[in-house]
Amino acid sequence: MVPATGQKMKTMAVRKKKTAALAVEEKAKPLVERRRYERVGVPAAAFALDVHGNEMGRVVETSGGGMLLDPASPWARLALVRDQQLMLTIVEPATGNMTDIYVEVRRISEHCIGLRFL
Repeated sequence: MVPATGQKMKTMAVRKKKTAALAVEEKAKPLVERRRYERVGVPAAAFALDVHGNEMGRVVETSGGGMLLDPASPWARLALVRDQQLMLTIVEPATGNMTDIYVEVRRISEHCIGLRFL
């Protein structure tokens, strides 16, 4: 084996650094995004009502495929089951707009209710 010259040693060191940097970069990459639509935060105080006028929660995020609610109460979570289809009225207090939408419950947890638009 021929001993490496100074230039070759520098080149090898640079390659090792690049390889290490690429390995760190690969680990830092997020998981593959599976959502079809980009989520958009809702800064206004829009909230959802069920057909009886009960507040289900505040609209936190929306997208082309659905929306995410912050439950108004434990009752709001307990009143829903996964795959349930229902009509909600979205109320925008700032403008007074009220919009009826049909949704399907996709996810229920302590802190959120995930809904898909129908």
